[in-house]
Amino acid sequence: EAVEVARLESPLLREATASLRSSEAGATGALGGFLPNISFGYGYSEASTGRLDATGQGITARAYTSRLRGSLTLFDGFRTLNELRTARAEVSAEEATLEERRFDAVLSVKTAFFNAVAARERAAVEAARVERQEEQLAFTRALLDLGRGTRSDTLRARVDLNDARLALLTARNDARSAEFALAEAMGLEERVAPSPEARLEVDTLQWEREELMAIAVGRAPTVVSAERSVAAATAGVASARSSYWPSLSLNGGWDWRNEEFPPANRSWSVSFSGTVPIFNGLQRETGVDRAQSQVEAARARRQSAELAVRTQVQGAYDLIRTALAGLALAEESVEAAAEDLRVSQQRFRLGVATSLDLRSAQIALAQAQVDVIRRRFDHEVGIAQLERLLGMSLEQLEPGSAGAEEER
Repeated sequence: EAVEVARLESPLLREATASLRSSEAGATGALGGFLPNISFGYGYSEASTGRLDATGQGITARAYTSRLRGSLTLFDGFRTLNELRTARAEVSAEEATLEERRFDAVLSVKTAFFNAVAARERAAVEAARVERQEEQLAFTRALLDLGRGTRSDTLRARVDLNDARLALLTARNDARSAEFALAEAMGLEERVAPSPEARLEVDTLQWEREELMAIAVGRAPTVVSAERSVAAATAGVASARSSYWPSLSLNGGWDWRNEEFPPANRSWSVSFSGTVPIFNGLQRETGVDRAQSQVEAARARRQSAELAVRTQVQGAYDLIRTALAGLALAEESVEAAAEDLRVSQQRFRLGVATSLDLRSAQIALAQAQVDVIRRRFDHEVGIAQLERLLGMSLEQLEPGSAGAEEER
């Protein structure tokens, strides 16, 4: 639900969509270069002649004119055709950029969502710690009243309770901040909280590193966008070279002129005109060099995008694997820490353990529980990063996809 809202409200997506519409308008304008230009003009004039009629009144000369003009470019050195190809290539590049922005928005929302869930779970861990410390304080007070405890144990329990409450306040503040960050990622103004049923899920990764690498290099949105930018820049070189060719255009029109309306005198004209570029102050050469430089820059960005995708796939894959391995150890630590706390509590009640031992057990359990949350969060973020790099959800990834990408 958060992802769907972001696709509608995200400012980054709206900006990319507007840029795509601008490129589409440019392609439409380039297509208009094949069409003729037609214009219609009209006029009326009234002027004194300096002469008088038989009644002594001044004679005024009136004139009504209208004209229809048309022109059509017959040949322009393939400039219009190349400009259309360039414009269409730019539209294709903007479409790839929009798709890249979509996956960026999805990654941002998922990361913010998982962070909000993790922050809420950390707050729950700290709340449970506060409850345990309250029980511990009540128990030390009871022992003190019975003469079996010391005032030092009660004071230490009070300090531990205050520390736990401070940690709970910090965790709740972090949870609220995470909810505001989630709203920002979704493009909303009000704070947004994950549903109570939301949990950090963990599943095994079914694909090998090399399989994911082959798919990502072939279809990562950043690579596709860079590849289409190369195509657009290459088309720009052909457009720049068209300035070396001569041009030929056809012009024609009709003219009407008379002192009465509608005009009765008519005339027409048809003409051909052409230009042959000989020298224009090295502007053609500069334009071609600039276009070729843009091609080289686009190719460099494409290579950089491919290298970045390889590095990012490696990082996301290692993050997931490390999270899965660390999660198993963290869950084992939670079980051990919980048992250690139970034993420490019994030993403390029997007067064998000290309050310091009990405090260490409390802290160890809370740290182990937080580590479990962090490992689950890392796993979810790693999956989201992989999906952004692959340009698809892992649920859509079918066996054999890597081989198909390599053949392609």
